[in-house]
Amino acid sequence: MQAPPAGSDRSDSGPAPASEAGDVAERELRQSQRMQVVGQMVSGVAHDLANILTAIQGFAELAADGAPDEVAAVIREIRSTADRGTALTRKLLAVGRHRESRAVALDLNDCVAEVEALLRRVVGPDLEIHTDLERSIPRVNAVVNDVEMVLLNLALNARDAVAGAGWIRISTRTEPASEGGLWPWVVLEVADSGVGMDADTLARVFEPFFTTKDEGVGTGLGLAVVADVVSDLGGRIAVDSAPGRGTTFTIHIPAPADLEARPEPVARARAQGGSETLLLCDDDPGVVRMLASALRRVGYDVVETHGPHEAIAAFREREGRVDLLVTDIMMPELNGEDLLARLRQERDGLRAILLTGYTQDGLSARGVEVGGGRLLQKPFGPEELRRVVREVLDGSPAER
Repeated sequence: MQAPPAGSDRSDSGPAPASEAGDVAERELRQSQRMQVVGQMVSGVAHDLANILTAIQGFAELAADGAPDEVAAVIREIRSTADRGTALTRKLLAVGRHRESRAVALDLNDCVAEVEALLRRVVGPDLEIHTDLERSIPRVNAVVNDVEMVLLNLALNARDAVAGAGWIRISTRTEPASEGGLWPWVVLEVADSGVGMDADTLARVFEPFFTTKDEGVGTGLGLAVVADVVSDLGGRIAVDSAPGRGTTFTIHIPAPADLEARPEPVARARAQGGSETLLLCDDDPGVVRMLASALRRVGYDVVETHGPHEAIAAFREREGRVDLLVTDIMMPELNGEDLLARLRQERDGLRAILLTGYTQDGLSARGVEVGGGRLLQKPFGPEELRRVVREVLDGSPAER
């Protein structure tokens, strides 16, 4: 089947039709509540995965240090697999959080490459994925997670529409500014060889809660959110489809001429160690063991504890002679913020690093507001941990 051409027979996103009263409104409310519950469940699962991956990545990195070549090669494979798990965990966390607001100068081709790698792991062997990316396209001013979420929604919808053997094509190109426009457009297209849509479906495709999928499978929110993100970018989205000839979504995003490219990452020197006393607290024993091993190797005096009350007892046993608290935030009986507040009553100004597998929004949804210490997102490796520990210990009181 040929790719559907981007023609004039298109449906542009616009205001969704008014909802029908009564049972429709009630169904939408139930669906919205269900999505909130799903978001919380996904966030909780991602948090647990973050703990597991922190331990796996950490111990793998520690084991690779000085290992024979053959062993190091196996460990690199373990770390590579854990890295893929980390990327997936961060995408799961994005399901349950509010959209970020910090935009950057973004190359859409980079986002396509990231999403393509993930997509190839979740589609069947009969579905071909093609990309046709224009080289050196202008950058757009966008939030990375927003653009990746748009791409994933469109690509996964395309996968479902193909439902077996077929293809998905993701392409980028540049178009000149419209008449009277200030900037050129970067065009992103996602096309598929799927079943296509009839005129009635096409007219409602961006309507919130509208879905053609079976009950309990589709939420009807994906394309509505896509249209909302595109609108926030100052862009426009159109869809061309017909039964039996697939579907093409075409997105135009303005590309301001004055955007600066993101600086290339600078290689970091290995983090320095120290001789300070660090109090560790996490209810996951594997995470505590990894933290302790990573920090002892570079000279720190480490006190291991496995819960907030054990940490308080260890702190008092040392009469408060602790330079830094490294604690998980979400723990039974007492969270990390409250633990830090308790210890600061006995030693004012105690420095702290707060570990979490949740996003900031996920913590807020659980009634935890972080403000007492440096936040470190799980999963992370020993080198990142050591770097942050050194930065906090060396920082000014305002950076504690």
